[in-house]
Parts: sequence; structure tokens; C-alpha cells
Amino acid sequence: MGKHILIGAAVGLLVAWLLNVNILAGLIIGGAFGSIIRILLEKRTEPSETLRLHEEELDITKKRVQTGEVKIHHEVVDDQKTITIPIKRQEMVIEAANEEELRIPIKEEEIEIRKRPVKVNEVSVSKHQIEKIETITEKLKKEVADVEVKGEADIIKNGDN
Repeated sequence: MGKHILIGAAVGLLVAWLLNVNILAGLIIGGAFGSIIRILLEKRTEPSETLRLHEEELDITKKRVQTGEVKIHHEVVDDQKTITIPIKRQEMVIEAANEEELRIPIKEEEIEIRKRPVKVNEVSVSKHQIEKIETITEKLKKEVADVEVKGEADIIKNGDN
């Protein structure tokens, strides 16, 4: 008991001498400091056993998975069209009294068909992000301390004096 006070007083005396302060004040302060250290050391408790408690936590992650596929393509479909077009042609009418030979070219219109692509429509494809909220319920395990007392054992809970 006294050795802590003596050590504190000696340290206080040394500090007072180094700082050029009143030696008696250093002696008293050092003794008080030694008493405080003695009280703190006496309050030390024996090492206790500890029980580690664990509990589960949820670790939630999200990943993208393919849930479907949309395939868009164009297809060529045959469509038959019938169009009526008037055609002109020349006819030769010859009225001659003599037997002379006449040559006159005769012409007629001929149908010429050409095909060309014409844009008639556009199809637009886009994706939209839609967000929905899902609620997940999961049971988690948690360890709790269960204290069983046999006989007359004093139990002091943290926070109780």
C-alpha cells in the first residue's frame, strides 16, 4: 500500500526539482498520484472468460439474368398486283386504187416494268428500364447468452451497481 505512495512522492519530488517548482508541492502531488494509481490497480478484476455471440446478417446482391428474348426481322412477302393500263397502237388503213406498194411503219406502246424499293414504314425498337420493389423476408439466426444459476451465485449485470 505504501510503496505506491512512496514511488509517486519520489517521482513528484524529481519532477519538482527538474521544473524548479516548490519541492513540497511536488512531494504532495506525487504522493496523491501514487495513491490514485494504487486505487486503480486494486480495482482490477480477475481475468474473466468471454463468450462470443454471433448472428447472421443478410448480404443482398443483384445480378442480371436473361428472362426472355425478342427477335425482330423483316420478311419478304409476295403480293400480286393487277394494274390495267391502256395501250395505244397504230392501225393502218389503206385505200388505194392502184397497185402501188406502200411501206408505213406501224408502232404500238409496249409495257415496260421496273421495280424499285420505296420506304413505306419504319419500325423503331427500344428498351425501357422499369423498376419495381420486391420485399424479401428471411429468417436469421442469432446467438443470445443464456445464464443458468445454481446455488447462491451473485450475478452483476452490466449497468447495475
